[in-house]
Amino acid sequence: MKNLCLSIFLCLCLHVNISAQQSFSNISLVPDKSVAVLRVNWAQVRSVEKLKPIANSDNFVKITEEIGISETKVSEWIVFSGISPDSSSGIGMIISGDFTSQSVIQFLKSKSWRAEKIGANAVFVNPVDNSYLLPIRNGLLVFGTKEGVENLQEVLTKRRGSLVSKPPFNSMWTELVASRQPVSFMVGIPQEYQKVADIGYKIAAKLMGLASFKILGTVIEKIGLARSLGFNISYRKGVYPTGLLAMFDSETKAWLASGAVNLLKNAPLAIGTRAKNEEEEKMLQSLQSMSASYKGAILSVKLDMPESAMIR
Repeated sequence: MKNLCLSIFLCLCLHVNISAQQSFSNISLVPDKSVAVLRVNWAQVRSVEKLKPIANSDNFVKITEEIGISETKVSEWIVFSGISPDSSSGIGMIISGDFTSQSVIQFLKSKSWRAEKIGANAVFVNPVDNSYLLPIRNGLLVFGTKEGVENLQEVLTKRRGSLVSKPPFNSMWTELVASRQPVSFMVGIPQEYQKVADIGYKIAAKLMGLASFKILGTVIEKIGLARSLGFNISYRKGVYPTGLLAMFDSETKAWLASGAVNLLKNAPLAIGTRAKNEEEEKMLQSLQSMSASYKGAILSVKLDMPESAMIR
């Protein structure tokens, strides 16, 4: 693993003194400095071959091998990152499952990872690429850049807030997890980036195995300037049912975006567009499958994405 960013994402992506009785959702550990978060229910995705490329499963398996965990023991993993699609600054991966901290530590020591301190807690550093690993408790660890691991450690010690505890992430994430789909992604778009229509897609493409813009990018472009974007992905008989959410700063803007998406849906029929080949036919069918609605300031778009629009 010569370079952390390349190994985890561009190809893809101690003990803390916590009471054993304390319970928390793993997503609540994502630091508030993060801008994007991807959650993969690995227990579900592992058994669906068509979902594996979306979740960059080959690269994830390489990471588990690098840190001494069998991927069959992993139940969920979460990636968090900053705004730049090209930077690894602040990036990290939370991995949970059926493994012990001691087994991970013994493996890392056998591979000559060196022990260091972050505050009062021990972390382990890969001498090859300086990636960091922090065992949190049995069945839970974080792996990533030094900055990413330090930021998460500050959440654990309550010196930093959690991403999903602040707006607009809290409302958006509540909507995303309600559907219980195997792959969920969310990005909050800072004001200075909101004029870059495709920034949300670019970050998603960095963390996931998405194809070129195609339908998803076109829909995001039609939605326009949102405060945050998110989507869920599952798989069913040759298509990827996708639920896209966008949060605006007013109900009026959500209503306008809903109208723009519905115009996009009806445009091919309105102008008599005909598919020139099978791929275009699938694209047109996908557009016809769309439905757009809004609730308050949140726009919801549902569509069935063909495989050709989702897999590289």
